[in-house]
Amino acid sequence: MRFTAPKPIHGWRILAGEVGIIVIGVLIALGAQQVVEAVRDRQVADQTRAAVTEEIEQNLLSLSLRGTAEPCIARRLGELKAMVNQWGQSGTFVTPLWVAQAPSLDVVFPRYDAAINAGNVALLGREEQYRWGTIVASLRQFQEIQNAETLEWPILRMLQDGAGSLSPTDRTAVRHALQRAAYLDYNARLLIRQVLPRAAGFGFHPDQRRFAEYAKTIWKSGRYTPSICAPIDTPPAKANQMTGQQVPLAF
Repeated sequence: MRFTAPKPIHGWRILAGEVGIIVIGVLIALGAQQVVEAVRDRQVADQTRAAVTEEIEQNLLSLSLRGTAEPCIARRLGELKAMVNQWGQSGTFVTPLWVAQAPSLDVVFPRYDAAINAGNVALLGREEQYRWGTIVASLRQFQEIQNAETLEWPILRMLQDGAGSLSPTDRTAVRHALQRAAYLDYNARLLIRQVLPRAAGFGFHPDQRRFAEYAKTIWKSGRYTPSICAPIDTPPAKANQMTGQQVPLAF
């Protein structure tokens, strides 16, 4: 028995043409989809770039403002060191009225973290990812320094109670807190000197555009006025008035 292969109704040539049309249509559809996805990825990358750049530059301002307060911090640390040395030598010291504390301005990265979790950072080039990661890591280190400082300066403010109210154990605690505070401040100064120029080289600069609104929630004048810049012999009520903080520093 002989079997005859079925033939298309209109011939093989016509069938091949129809199949070709279908294949071309599928390829066109796939290509169009890829174009749409590429356009979407570029839009997401542009939005991510704008949002994270703004966030980085706002956080760089915190680092820059810390730099303007460094002379006040260095002076206060020197005054406290002389005071503690006097305490150790004579058993007493001139009681300070206003020790205050190193300023602390939050450094946070909700946009950057969200972009990382969403995979949007991967849409950027390797060099851009490196630049972001480098600056963000340094600024996170600065925030860790600020967090650590909040544990030391309350101990240093114990000096405002006077030598007669403090024990030898307190003196040891104050001395250790002073050493740690000085070390933390040294690391903060290193970051200021290193990170700001490097960020500028990457095209990032401290952004003060929104700081005016933020500053009004901390200082009545709306100007950055660190409490530590008030003289150490200033009565607390007057020091809080001088610095104009919305929430006066406890003493």
